[in-house]
Amino acid sequence: MADIHANDPDGASSGQAGSGTRRPSEGGPGMAQQARETLQNVGDRASDTWDDLSKRGARYYRQGSRAVGEVDGTTATGLLIAGAIGFGLAWLIFGQASRSGDYVARRMSSSSERMR
Repeated sequence: MADIHANDPDGASSGQAGSGTRRPSEGGPGMAQQARETLQNVGDRASDTWDDLSKRGARYYRQGSRAVGEVDGTTATGLLIAGAIGFGLAWLIFGQASRSGDYVARRMSSSSERMR
């Protein structure tokens, strides 16, 4: 009987077979402390991650503002003209097909059916 109590530091065993086993619902003080520490660690990591992302976002915003602020009128006009030309080409290529009802998706579907 002495060696049963020596291996049972919590004193949960009464010396009978099966009396030293805990039910799954019983956590014990060790599990509660471990859960608290785990939640604390998760909270600390989430806070650190948020702070890091906030600093990165502020840095990218400053860099973007600086880059946009340094664009002169000639560069902005050139970018606007290039965008208009690209839009016009896309309208010519894809706009005509959609008016006639000949959609790219339908052609792709019919070509995949022919392959079978």
